[in-house]
Amino acid sequence: MCAYSVFNTFPVYPLSAKPLILLAFCRYRYHTSLFNRPGFQRMLADIKAGKIKRVIVKDMSRFGRDYLQVGFYTDMLFPDFGVHFIAVNDGVDSTRGENEFTAIRNVFNEMYARDTSKKIRATWQSKGKSGEHLTTIPPYGYMKDPDNKKKWIIDEEAAAVVQQIFALCVSGLGPTQICHWLEKNQVLNPTFYWLSKGMKVGNKPKPGANPYKWTNETVSRMLEKIEYLGHTVNFRTRKQSYKSKKTLWNDPSEWVIFENTQPPIVEESVFFIVQNIRRSRRRPTKMGDMGIFSGLVFCAECGGKMYQCRATNFTEEQKYFICSTYRKGKDLCTTHSIKNVVLHEIVLRNLREAIEYVTQYEAEFIQEAADSRLRERDAEFSRKRETLSRAESRIAELDNLFKHLYEDNVTGKLSDERFIKMSRDYELEQENLKSMAEVLREEIKQQEKQKTNVKAFISVVKKYTDMQDLDASILREFIDRIEVSHTDKKSKTREITIVYNFIGAFDFERAREKAQNTTQKQQRTA
Repeated sequence: MCAYSVFNTFPVYPLSAKPLILLAFCRYRYHTSLFNRPGFQRMLADIKAGKIKRVIVKDMSRFGRDYLQVGFYTDMLFPDFGVHFIAVNDGVDSTRGENEFTAIRNVFNEMYARDTSKKIRATWQSKGKSGEHLTTIPPYGYMKDPDNKKKWIIDEEAAAVVQQIFALCVSGLGPTQICHWLEKNQVLNPTFYWLSKGMKVGNKPKPGANPYKWTNETVSRMLEKIEYLGHTVNFRTRKQSYKSKKTLWNDPSEWVIFENTQPPIVEESVFFIVQNIRRSRRRPTKMGDMGIFSGLVFCAECGGKMYQCRATNFTEEQKYFICSTYRKGKDLCTTHSIKNVVLHEIVLRNLREAIEYVTQYEAEFIQEAADSRLRERDAEFSRKRETLSRAESRIAELDNLFKHLYEDNVTGKLSDERFIKMSRDYELEQENLKSMAEVLREEIKQQEKQKTNVKAFISVVKKYTDMQDLDASILREFIDRIEVSHTDKKSKTREITIVYNFIGAFDFERAREKAQNTTQKQQRTA
């Protein structure tokens, strides 16, 4: 924020016995496109209170650069309150009547402000697109390199706190619980930490504020900062125009990301797991506890979440998950559920199989995972491209229908009432199709960028070579989601699909059998 001096007022005692006149001088270094600057607002309050009778400015551009608002004050508000307005250099004096060139001069002043804004924005865009950091203060965990202010280096003390916050999230704590943990362990919040290091901060804390008090918003934003991977993210926000200082958030697709511009604080695998946790936030039950599978179990039929069902008199063997869609309406999905103990046993067994297979056949796993993911991705691409093609064809077809409707209406073949109704229906259908097509294009674009991060999965496996039991932290490091189908009436079996982080759904049992057969063949050949 620029420094400024407020409007100063002082009494003037004329020789004649006239009432006291107060002069208000505009002396400030505040952006003159803004009319909400503090000194200006104080002056307006004094004018309305009858304390100021004369306003003197150096020239019209120092008063303001928005010609509509300048005109409102000089032509309407000031005369209403009997204020004498003078712009010294421009020869404007309200007591001499209207100046024909004042309005033109105000327009040129605004054009100058608009042109300056464009130049500043162009410079900003150029810096951002070249990979320069656009933030003045580095994120908590980094600091400016003393030898090169444009580069960031790791602030070891703060970076340790960032890593602890991510670790707490992986262990199952939400932002509120993390805030409590930080306060309990007396960890300075970012503002007080920067002040303790003698750094400048945007908003100084109020006197008596708790230096160990963290907010949910602070923790949540930290958990989503791509900068902690060592990347630079520019153009997260924008201003609607030079007249408005309101900050608007851009869609993530509009962000510009430059990779590996500074040392990473958080491992990519940990960051990825935390994002999955944030997307499927765990919710405590009405009884106050939070199951380890909370937020991970989904219905294979409708895609809805499966809710935990329990009661005070339930034993551990009686607790179960049920489809949330079915609970809303029995005709919306099939009736199916799964007991906690059954799910726990299946997932634990599957994870042990995964660890054993990857540990024993690491090279085979890398190849198999890449091939499996490629087949899955190709099938999904084909389906989405087909859907997108149908949507685009229908959009083009609707354009032709609009033309025919208009022609029929003009020639009298179609009444105005019927034309309005049909065109409205077609417009609604086309808008929905365009929205769906845009989503599909973005999904296809994102999937084309994705690569199977097999090595990240292997690094997680190596952390748990001797897994004894499951907990929330282990589940979220390994698993993205678990899909449960209904029980088949003939075979009395159900299908449970475990979608792993980094590699997607993977049949470890089949892969192990294949690897064993290959090994046996090689041994016989040898």
